[in-house]
Amino acid sequence: MFSLVLVESPHALNTAHAAFKWGARLYEGYDMAHVHQLHKGYRNILGGAYSSALLSLVIASLLIACGGPTLPDGSAAPTGTTTPPPPPGGDTTPPTPPSGLAAAANGSFGAILSWAASTDNVAVTGYKVERCQGAGCATFAQVATAGSASFTDSGLTAATSYSYRVRATDAAANLSAFSNIANITTAVAPPPPLPNLPVWMTGLAIGQWFAIPNTSISSADPATTPNGNWGPQSKIFAWNSVVVDTRNSKVYSVAGGGHQDYSGNEVDVLDLEVAIPAWSQVLAPTPNSQLLDCQSYYADGRPASRHSYYGLTFSEANDRFMLFGGAHWCSLGNFFAPISSYNITANTYNPSGTHPDLPSAFKGTTSFALDPSTGDVYAANNFVFGRWNRASNTFTTLNPTGSGPNSVGEAMSAMDTTRGRVLILGGQGPTHHHYTLSSNTFASITLTGGNPADVTAVANAGQASLVYVAAIDRYLVRRGGAGGTVYQINPATFDVSIFATTNGGSIPGTQNGPYNKFVYVPRLGGCIYVPDYGGNVWFVRVQ
Repeated sequence: MFSLVLVESPHALNTAHAAFKWGARLYEGYDMAHVHQLHKGYRNILGGAYSSALLSLVIASLLIACGGPTLPDGSAAPTGTTTPPPPPGGDTTPPTPPSGLAAAANGSFGAILSWAASTDNVAVTGYKVERCQGAGCATFAQVATAGSASFTDSGLTAATSYSYRVRATDAAANLSAFSNIANITTAVAPPPPLPNLPVWMTGLAIGQWFAIPNTSISSADPATTPNGNWGPQSKIFAWNSVVVDTRNSKVYSVAGGGHQDYSGNEVDVLDLEVAIPAWSQVLAPTPNSQLLDCQSYYADGRPASRHSYYGLTFSEANDRFMLFGGAHWCSLGNFFAPISSYNITANTYNPSGTHPDLPSAFKGTTSFALDPSTGDVYAANNFVFGRWNRASNTFTTLNPTGSGPNSVGEAMSAMDTTRGRVLILGGQGPTHHHYTLSSNTFASITLTGGNPADVTAVANAGQASLVYVAAIDRYLVRRGGAGGTVYQINPATFDVSIFATTNGGSIPGTQNGPYNKFVYVPRLGGCIYVPDYGGNVWFVRVQ
């Protein structure tokens, strides 16, 4: 907007003369009749015989020069003409701020960002992406300029928190306000592969099952058998899981038993990185004289044995195995709420009160999934969803938006570390959902696949095993029946197919579900499976 003051003086006329020539030069591509009309008006002004109409004509020419949308006679500017440059003083209007910034970890070393595009009175020319490192950080620095409303960052540090914000810019270098801040935590770096694989793996092809000789867990029975109706075999068949220390490929059985099946809370270990793996007992069970019925801890202060279901996870940062709830040694057969843990290096259980109890809604056959980048564990039970935060040692009931699962009991779950989300699948519902950590949202998914029978088998699986293998970007599913069948799920499309295997025909079925007895061992590039108590441990290469 501007004001035009006409003064009858040579200086004023010279100024009008200059403005006219400037405006006409900018619009020399227009219909020349308009330019001639302007020129005639200009001559009349110089001659002193000007009228209000002619003054309006000159004013209109100045408006055109300043970017006005019409020609002097009020007609539209011809199509195809070049947009004039900004008026003297330049464009000072900033773009609108980007909105809805979302970020997700892209594996161990990257992040993927997206946001709603900004608008501008002329045009948005790009977005400045800023980043800071560390939980709760506030010192941002620009790391890139993006030409569109998305950006993929790389070269990050594994298992590290980052925050991002974005602002838009235009050709005049006007900057918008910042977007919202989005946070991510990169995945834990995959353990380094062994320089030399153990000799028992010699010649194993991808997809080949192998029974590791002399690896029956029955070889590690306690010297004195703990009380129970079914004895130490309950460590495997009584609704239990095993767990892997991914730092060294050691497989552990921890306090497996529960109800009146078995009271033993011993810890057994199988080292897969040695030439001849064999089970050994590293911590003896609580003596029978110290047992307490229907208590979460025995008289010696150690946690009771339990049906662990899916509630046995590895916490690398704390050097512990975590035990969430479960059905403890109890003549009444109840579910329990305490969270217990075993310190790996110290070879001791941590005492009662080390961790909070689960909220009562999470007692039962709850689904538990570990986020290896943080050590946090996500829990889903009927109609509720929550998280145990490793750093703060607190349990929080979450309230995600979106379409969440209703009935989840005995559903399998696993963390997709590439996309930062947890898949919850099968169970009593059955459920087919994933949870995105960065946005705290649920979404329902649809499994697809070329073979409907495979899709149904996975969709309705209960008590089954689910692992995510980042190296091949696939979920793998193992059901409890005999044989070597392993299903795979594409985490981007949720397409279900058979993961091709060989030599698995003699694998026995497992009683009361595999739960997490089918576990990925990253340093060996495969999965171990412990289907029964008296037979060998099986291994299948997957990468």
